[in-house]
Amino acid sequence: MRRQILVSLAVAAVAAILPAAAQSSRVERSQAEIAFEKAEVNFAAKRDARKAAATACAAKDYEACVSQGDLYRKGEGGVQDYDLAAKAYNRACAGGNGEGCASLAYLTSLGRGVETNQTEARRLYKLSCDYGETSGCAGYGNMVFTGTGGPKNTAEGGEALRQSCVQGYKWACTRLQELGGFDPNVPFSEQMMRLRDR
Repeated sequence: MRRQILVSLAVAAVAAILPAAAQSSRVERSQAEIAFEKAEVNFAAKRDARKAAATACAAKDYEACVSQGDLYRKGEGGVQDYDLAAKAYNRACAGGNGEGCASLAYLTSLGRGVETNQTEARRLYKLSCDYGETSGCAGYGNMVFTGTGGPKNTAEGGEALRQSCVQGYKWACTRLQELGGFDPNVPFSEQMMRLRDR
């Protein structure tokens, strides 16, 4: 009897030490298993988004072409493919979508999916800006300010960057500061005079 009591106490002590998951018949999933399941669901959703964007892009929905290009460029929902991204962005740009032109300009400046061509990238950024895309104006302003892909014009480039900054495009504000073309403590008119003198 005494032996049974000691065995019961030992079993109770071991049970108290074991985690709750080990004490029940229910098996808990690990964080890795949960993360993997979420990744599978996310991948399937992105794959479906690729298909839907391809269908809509073929029907001349140029925003869908930009979405399709983004999915290919980032490798979401399938293999990363800069060639297909560039084709989707080109279709959007040809349809008058400024975001598509800016994205194609970005790939063109880096040589991803298309040959590296700074002059063409600058032209595409300008076209994007003409279509009203703030990021395109920032890209164009940066290239003009630094003389990339064409003549250098710090006043024109600085103005394009400043307009993008004013419209809330933070990269343009940061870039102006990096280029020494913007100081929040100096009136804008003085800054533009300094840019003209460069």
